[in-house]
Amino acid sequence: LTPLPQKDGNGKLGLVEFNILWNRIRNYLSIFRKFDLDKSGSISSYELRLALEAAGYRLNKKLHELLITRYAEPDLALDFDNFVCCLVRLETMF
Repeated sequence: LTPLPQKDGNGKLGLVEFNILWNRIRNYLSIFRKFDLDKSGSISSYELRLALEAAGYRLNKKLHELLITRYAEPDLALDFDNFVCCLVRLETMF
């Protein structure tokens, strides 16, 4: 993956930066839909592990649990918004 957009630090997304971001979000949506196995609009912690691996992140159990604690709802499911936040955080970490 390429770095997140906003390379010039001006606080605005130009057309090229927006295009990069838009393509990334479309990719996230594709992954999310593929692993939302029950088509509920959210993914379980198990589905999240599969989705993150498909996105290129093989995480140990502890880090996976931390992501669930941070981004999941009390029922341990993540909606698309939280899934995007999770992936953006992982991208900035790695």
